[in-house]
Amino acid sequence: MNHLHFQQHGDHGVLTFDREGSSANLFDRQALVELSDKLDALSAHPELKGLLIRSAKPSIFIAGADLKILSSAEGDDLRDLIELGQATFQKLARLPYVTVAAIHGACVGGGYELALACDWRIASDAPATRIGLPETQLGILPAWGGTTRLPRLIGLAKALPLILGGKVLTAGAARAKGLVDAVVPRENLESHALTWLDRGKRPPAHHPLLHNPLSVSLIGTKARKALQEKTRGLYPGPAAALDVATKGCQRSLEHGFDLEKEAILRLSTLPQTHQLLRLFFLQERAKKHQLVDADPRPVGNCAVVGAGVMGAGIAYWLSARGHPVIMRDLDPTALARGMKAIHKNYDEARKRRVFTATEAARGIDRIQPSAVPVPLDRCDLVIEAAVERLDIKQQVFADLSARTRHDTILATNTSALPIHELAGSITHPERLVGLHFFNPVHRMQLVEVVRTAATSDVTLATAIAFVRKLGKLPVVVRDSPGFLVNRILMPYLVAAAKLFEEGVDPKEIDGAMLDFGMPMGPIRLLDEVGLDVAAHVATTLAEAFPDRMTVPDLLGKLVADGHSGRKAKSGFYIYDGNSISPNPAAVALQTDEAPAPADLAARLAQAMSHEARLCLDEGVAETADDIDLAMVLGTGYAPFRGGPLQYELTHPS
Repeated sequence: MNHLHFQQHGDHGVLTFDREGSSANLFDRQALVELSDKLDALSAHPELKGLLIRSAKPSIFIAGADLKILSSAEGDDLRDLIELGQATFQKLARLPYVTVAAIHGACVGGGYELALACDWRIASDAPATRIGLPETQLGILPAWGGTTRLPRLIGLAKALPLILGGKVLTAGAARAKGLVDAVVPRENLESHALTWLDRGKRPPAHHPLLHNPLSVSLIGTKARKALQEKTRGLYPGPAAALDVATKGCQRSLEHGFDLEKEAILRLSTLPQTHQLLRLFFLQERAKKHQLVDADPRPVGNCAVVGAGVMGAGIAYWLSARGHPVIMRDLDPTALARGMKAIHKNYDEARKRRVFTATEAARGIDRIQPSAVPVPLDRCDLVIEAAVERLDIKQQVFADLSARTRHDTILATNTSALPIHELAGSITHPERLVGLHFFNPVHRMQLVEVVRTAATSDVTLATAIAFVRKLGKLPVVVRDSPGFLVNRILMPYLVAAAKLFEEGVDPKEIDGAMLDFGMPMGPIRLLDEVGLDVAAHVATTLAEAFPDRMTVPDLLGKLVADGHSGRKAKSGFYIYDGNSISPNPAAVALQTDEAPAPADLAARLAQAMSHEARLCLDEGVAETADDIDLAMVLGTGYAPFRGGPLQYELTHPS
């Protein structure tokens, strides 16, 4: 296979990456060998004064290493692969003439490590351009020179958050942090990049104030403390990257490369790494898996019914992805709050350089708020996000059925109500589907696509394709009480509430699950969700599964007394600014003063695993992998543990 094409134009050359038979440029052994051989040949061109490196792919520069190859390599094979990548990129860095990377599209992992070996990096301002080193998200670290070279380029203090966090940035944000040297319009990228050939070789960067032993020690200590607070020591990848970066910046490049190599060889054997890589492949599957044999219909104009937190969040995301959106709510005040939240989201995204000011303004212009009925005949999809009451939703859907085309897809964002009970309110019930987004919409990747018995294959295929177009990951689930994520999560939350009711300290409950790897403890999560919302979902599930699900009495008592959670500034905890303390009103409802059981985390985790197994047995989701992926994406279930069904395999009850 031929992955590289070289053309000489006078005194400079252009090296184009174009992986044969693939929509993406990836590095495997063959591609690295081909690049290495090409660089050997190019180093013997005395007439060349510069080399431009580009991609022929429409939305990808180089997407890094082929992780299937990387994840399957072991021992000496992995060592050889790492050494080959390091040596190849060193050949690029040592070319006797100037090198410029013209970056358009994804430039991540090994792709950005190649760019780091160039003298200069110029990026297009296209939305498809994303730049960074995400390896620590996969349990490993940048080992083809990235952990060593980036601190030398921008300084250790600036590089560590990017490496340890596995951050991937827009072109504008990458420019602001020094990862690229310039950002230009896509159409001007290569012509502008060629002008940088005249700048000559990049002078070596020196950071004497940052990279002396004392400064490195202080920077490393601060970063290690922040990393421990964030990960609680549960993720070896970032810790290893921190060690390599701090040691490598004070020694030679070659010493840094050796540190990278030994670290990735060790990390590759850990179970945490295997689970994180597994989840990566599950996410890739969710982007492509075809569940039904039907062609999706295109979706353009959309409408969202309801301007609350979820409705406004969905409307924002649809508009941000280019869809004209009608946001409908009977209450003008609710509409105003919804639009205020949307403006805030766009403003924050603009500050993070996700959007330019012009792009943000255009996104807002795509939203049409309305407190009065408006024509919906041009809408291809309507998403209902009204209050969680079945009778109200039935009224909404009856009205939508009368005011939309017969082929307009009607979706509900309900988190627990039975969707099939809406089918009687509409004509052509085959167009009814659930699209359950998670809060906050702009951050949560998962969307549960809920299929009723009447949902057609075309409707399902269209809903899945639409979710993917939004940049979200769909998991298809059956229309059953609580669907998938809430059904598995609720027994865990109820078990935590019962432990509290029995007298266990809420901080011990939350601390145990933070140490397990959850992003938030269950008692605190109940407050964040809202005790009224949690009680509603728990009641729905208790009615469906009365033999094994009950609602703790204290939930209703707290809600009745106005302690509905964070939004009311009191629930299980009292929220006073940045201060959080146990709520005396909640503590007064405890029936005893029980110590925390020794197996507290295991008991709570097994509540999720048990319900996940029941969901699999009942066919709520297609596979165990779907369930694990949904729980990681939808709840933040400890990714390094792989999901509740993977946990069950290693920790049977």
